[in-house]
Amino acid sequence: MKLHLSLLFVPGLVYFSNTASAQPTCPNPPPVVINSSQPPADICLPPNVPGVPFQFFDDFSWRSFIALVWPALNGQRGTPDTAKTVGGPGSRVFETYKELAEVFHNDGSGPSNWNDFDMPSQNGCNVQMAFGDVVLASFSKFSNLGQASFGSLLGPLVAQNQTYVRYLTSFNEPEFTAIQSGKWYLRANIAAAGVTFTNGSIDVKSAWIDMSNKNPQRFYTRTAWLLDPQSGTCSQKLVGLVGLHIVQKTPSRPQWIWSTFEQMDNVPEAGAQSPFNFNNGGGTTMPSSNPYKLNPLPLPTPPPFNVSRIQQISTSTQSTNTSYQAALAGTPWQFYRLVMTQWPVCNNPPCNPTMRGTPGNTFPGTGATTPFANTTLETFDQTSIFTGCMACHNVTQTVSGVTQGTDFVWSLKDHAFPANVPNLLLKDPSFKNLQSLLSKSKIPTAAARTAASRDKAAENSVK
Repeated sequence: MKLHLSLLFVPGLVYFSNTASAQPTCPNPPPVVINSSQPPADICLPPNVPGVPFQFFDDFSWRSFIALVWPALNGQRGTPDTAKTVGGPGSRVFETYKELAEVFHNDGSGPSNWNDFDMPSQNGCNVQMAFGDVVLASFSKFSNLGQASFGSLLGPLVAQNQTYVRYLTSFNEPEFTAIQSGKWYLRANIAAAGVTFTNGSIDVKSAWIDMSNKNPQRFYTRTAWLLDPQSGTCSQKLVGLVGLHIVQKTPSRPQWIWSTFEQMDNVPEAGAQSPFNFNNGGGTTMPSSNPYKLNPLPLPTPPPFNVSRIQQISTSTQSTNTSYQAALAGTPWQFYRLVMTQWPVCNNPPCNPTMRGTPGNTFPGTGATTPFANTTLETFDQTSIFTGCMACHNVTQTVSGVTQGTDFVWSLKDHAFPANVPNLLLKDPSFKNLQSLLSKSKIPTAAARTAASRDKAAENSVK
């Protein structure tokens, strides 16, 4: 068979592919690419890379981030406007994804089609949404105020300007289409064997602050419908992006690749400028648990508490951040940083789809020496890898007589109708096991030292 070589050209990046195998070669080190509006389909990893391949997974994260914050094509949800650059004006691609409240209705009715919008009664602000609109009120009016943690909502996070942080979960078209076509928004339709999403599925969770009394110079900002928890009324306000999770299912990593970004000034650390978003800079330590509850929500908004980063960002990740931030100079995105990439670890990928997403099967592993949590999205889950992204979402793999496996996607497990199944998680065997793990808040010191040394050595080998 004659083999044909074709040149795939992206400015700043050259891939050679064999049309018979369609397997690209992977540049080492990976070049900085900020002019591609499409997320990478998978991790591009050269063979026989020694140690921990931070830079390749982190490059995947940055390229995904750039594609998702690319300006969207007017009127086409989830579609980038290729006539613009990443710093161009307009709603961003991820902001046009289907919001959680659009997918899971309180009455169990099906969602509107991808490019359509619900009736006003289906969102917490009772407004007619249109292309590019964002409603930070969710479907239950107050659920966007709590931090998600193992299928429940923890207390709210208060920014230093004494406003509550708001959270929003959204789905790209492949993930939404699977939910809509399978009618997985109904709990009865999540088969006993569970559900599996298609490769290319992406969901995002974003964190926003009210920009009242904030200088917007170092933020990506936009206008959004914001619910006032005290009056129960909504108004359009300027909000700033402070955190973004990106979770993407790929052919080689069916347990998804997990990326988390933050605005650079969230907490005191290298590159941050005061006033910080979640720390007053006075040296007061972060509380060990959230002092505020979601039910009842403290009103008016109480004083903020200090937030700190428990694990420092990997030096390799910091280096990748510096390169991308320099390339993004002149755009608001230069003021955002990758905190960590988490991925499933296996020999000879693709990984076995049945492999559990437990810390022993992921990076960071049980001896994590890099962050596995986002200060705005999992503020109080920074002390144990068992509360990291994949460990938390691993619970959704469960297949039992009470809950079905939902392929690492909590939204189905939480919100499929009817959503208020009494003590749903407490009956789940894997959740009980997880609770037991979480009760051991500290990894044994000797094991932690050994694992930390191993991870540090592996990190140094790829610098």
